[in-house]
Amino acid sequence: MIRPFHKKTKSSLSERLDDLRQWLETDSGKILTGCEKSLLEQELDTIFGFYAGQYSVSWQADLMSASPVRRQFILDCNRLEGSVRPQIVADPHYWPISPGSLDLVLLQHTLEVASSPHRLLSEAANAIIPDGKLVIIGFNPFGLINIVRSCVPGQRRLLRDVHFISPARLKDWLALLNFCVEKVVYGGYVLPLKRFLTGLRGDLVEQHLAQSQLPLGCFYMMIATRQTVGLMPLRNRWSDVRSRFVGQPLSPPGAGRIRKNHFRQ
Repeated sequence: MIRPFHKKTKSSLSERLDDLRQWLETDSGKILTGCEKSLLEQELDTIFGFYAGQYSVSWQADLMSASPVRRQFILDCNRLEGSVRPQIVADPHYWPISPGSLDLVLLQHTLEVASSPHRLLSEAANAIIPDGKLVIIGFNPFGLINIVRSCVPGQRRLLRDVHFISPARLKDWLALLNFCVEKVVYGGYVLPLKRFLTGLRGDLVEQHLAQSQLPLGCFYMMIATRQTVGLMPLRNRWSDVRSRFVGQPLSPPGAGRIRKNHFRQ
């Protein structure tokens, strides 16, 4: 009998978030967070609005500091000590926010550790206004970091509780939620090679690969817009027919034949 394979993960979302945050505090994690913030600063300058929210792992890095949207908050399942933004402590799978009230939402490495990524994505999408923006940062399953994690024996425990989601699958999920993906940007190419490429040399290699946009970066940033659903008025096909008979007397059957025979006599 062949038993189905089940990947062992921590049962608590808080524990998975804490493990990922501890890794992001290492040298490799800080390099990754710096690359993500650099790409975010280039994109957030063109996104305007009144209210923005984020559910991110690297909340201490203040990833949305370059956003012109000043009314921002951070959502998390636990209270965050030392947060630079107002907090909302709630279950991330059930956002206590009115539908269609946010202009911008950022999800940074939270879909990969969520108990139900579909539910989390649906809650975030429901909180965005029409033509609002959803920015998602996730680990690239085709990136070098996943290849190193899978092939090198000593690195198999790296990000073990993180479920990588491909950009193609994420696009399908967003399409079902009536979102149009505008851009997908890859970054973090030098992270697995930081031992060999450091300093200025590493920065030059990172810039060169970022210009080529090969899908081998350690992370991807996806920007999607909520489409405006237009309403098409439906015309009642029987309205014209009924209007012809409303209030009009109907002639008895055979009246036309009787009248025709009368004129012939």
